[in-house]
Amino acid sequence: MAFEVIRKTTIIATDSLLTLANGEKVEVACTDFAPLQTVHSAASRLNARAGFKEFEITTPDNGAHIIIKRNRQ
Repeated sequence: MAFEVIRKTTIIATDSLLTLANGEKVEVACTDFAPLQTVHSAASRLNARAGFKEFEITTPDNGAHIIIKRNRQ
């Protein structure tokens, strides 16, 4: 399954993150997805629920692009 941006009237960051397969990494522009802080918050909630650091969020350019990695347990 490929990374997919889930959008209804707004983007649902947590549902979008869950479309990543285990071990998959994707780079996306914040203008196409969501602000960096929104993605960090969504990843933090999902990591807390999983009990380990399932999602890692990094940015190579101060938040213009986001690299999202889904780790295996």
